[in-house]
Amino acid sequence: MPDDPTKTKEDRKLASSQQEYEVDDFARKYDLSRGEAATIIKRYGPSRSKLDAIMAQRFYG
Repeated sequence: MPDDPTKTKEDRKLASSQQEYEVDDFARKYDLSRGEAATIIKRYGPSRSKLDAIMAQRFYG
């Protein structure tokens, strides 16, 4: 959930490594452990589109 309720659209574009449910969702989506998911989010940043692209390269590249 975003800190500012008026910024919900922008918040959906980001994945926070500090929010447990966001890490769990990312881990479940790509069949990762929580630790792996948190590390990837911290390393590559919170942009969901960038994370999806990185994961696509990991699996298909």
